[in-house]
Amino acid sequence: DHNWGFWQGVSWQWGQVQHEDLSFLYGRVFPPANAADAARMPGFVGALGPDGPLGYATNVTIAETNNAAGRPQRIEVRARGTGLDLRFRFDVASAITTRATPGRVMSDLDFLQMRGQYTVSGRAAGRDIAFTAAGSAETFRGAR
Repeated sequence: DHNWGFWQGVSWQWGQVQHEDLSFLYGRVFPPANAADAARMPGFVGALGPDGPLGYATNVTIAETNNAAGRPQRIEVRARGTGLDLRFRFDVASAITTRATPGRVMSDLDFLQMRGQYTVSGRAAGRDIAFTAAGSAETFRGAR
């Protein structure tokens, strides 16, 4: 049996999309208040090409827009950093919710795994980026 007490309260946002020879990953971790100040934990975006990293950013905003039921409808990511300046828009097409279990890890949060459509634009390693492709994302919401 694992001691999951430390992980209680940890959540994250992340997503990934790929197009042709490019792959993009973004994310942010929200630690429990007794472990670290969440405001000091930056988001990140990484861009990979066929020969390795094209650039990364820690100047990142990840904004989630909810539908009427309080679940993610759209996620917008803005990233500026070493070798890249990108915008992502993720329109949620479907989501699977893993319900919180009372008294267990993350008992006050539901875990959402989503599929949808990304629209990506900007520049990475001097290369213009503009495409739309299927991708995935994960996030958390208060338990229902």
